[in-house]
Amino acid sequence: MYRISLDTNVLVDYYLGREPGCSACVDIINLAQGKHALYVAALSLKDVYYLVGATLKRLQRQESGSLSQADAEACNEIAWSCVRHAMDIALVTNTGSRECFDAFVLRALHNDFEDNLVLASARSAEADFIVTGDERLLAQSPVAALAPEAMVKLLQAEKRR
Repeated sequence: MYRISLDTNVLVDYYLGREPGCSACVDIINLAQGKHALYVAALSLKDVYYLVGATLKRLQRQESGSLSQADAEACNEIAWSCVRHAMDIALVTNTGSRECFDAFVLRALHNDFEDNLVLASARSAEADFIVTGDERLLAQSPVAALAPEAMVKLLQAEKRR
């Protein structure tokens, strides 16, 4: 069983249907459920809520030229549903003082505080992998980092065993 930490961008791609990553994100969640443990950093959930809601509102404004109160409420409800779904499919890892300190320690390797908090949460969960679409994070992660497509290949190979 693998312990797989999902970066914020993986969840956002999944919920917004953003390609090229969305299809692989769907496959990861489907292949992992019941066989592997998925993790998400608590701080990623607030980003999922914000990014899904803001993106849906922006798309609605572009399509209709405005955003009604009902549309805004619907976008917020969808964002809440995405967070709830993430909590249903993944274990939420803490982001506390220990992880904040670890984020500073990781600064010499990767100079992005938010990414480092996600990494620190993955390390606290003793994750085997972090799945991310962030090229810099893929190159500089102290946790084995895989792009979504690579994680799918690994999970498919594991399934064939």
